[in-house]
Amino acid sequence: MFDYCLSNIETSRLRSVIMTHRGAAVASRAIELALRGESFTADDIRRGVDDSPSRSTIYRVLRQLASCDWIEQQGNGWHPSVKAQLLRGSGSDDAKSDRRGSFEIDIEDIV
Repeated sequence: MFDYCLSNIETSRLRSVIMTHRGAAVASRAIELALRGESFTADDIRRGVDDSPSRSTIYRVLRQLASCDWIEQQGNGWHPSVKAQLLRGSGSDDAKSDRRGSFEIDIEDIV
């Protein structure tokens, strides 16, 4: 009996760790797209994450990002909101042109 309970606890911890990483991957991908100024859907997030999370995980994370003003939902799509627009608008034009699809965040822009 004890072994069964112990294995259930370990399985539960493993699921929690996997879900945390999947949630972080969803948040990272959504913020990346928002900082690029792109509109996206939940399917775009799913395709951009290696270990595809469930739709409920994707929508849970997107709603959390929306509540923190990173993104906003309009119809079936998600769009950059206040924080993403502010961070995207900071920095010089020369630095933006050298990025070519990647992005950098300076901690001074956030603080």
